[in-house]
Amino acid sequence: MAPVSLLVVHVVGLAASAVALLLVALTRFATDSLVERIFSGIGAVIAGVYAYHLAFRYEGGRFMFFGWALILPLYAGFKLYVGFRRRHQDRAERQAARSAQQAADEWRATRRW
Repeated sequence: MAPVSLLVVHVVGLAASAVALLLVALTRFATDSLVERIFSGIGAVIAGVYAYHLAFRYEGGRFMFFGWALILPLYAGFKLYVGFRRRHQDRAERQAARSAQQAADEWRATRRW
């Protein structure tokens, strides 16, 4: 019974990693680097294909538990964390710029002759 539950956890983890990495690759959410986006896309395809194989084509017996499958969800989670953190910082910077622009406009409005 333990290998089946390990298989299910492995397939779900691979599928979740594939979705997260695909989002990173397509949306520029977590990185602006083209190389990281390409590697994220490649990782998403590999994880998705292997998850599909294990979920629908696997007929029992032994399966390979790849080492990168343990690292891939961590990498995807890290990239999403970085993206959310950067998005928060970008919002704060935009708000600060908006406030500065508003203050400058008000100052110019009071300085008109």
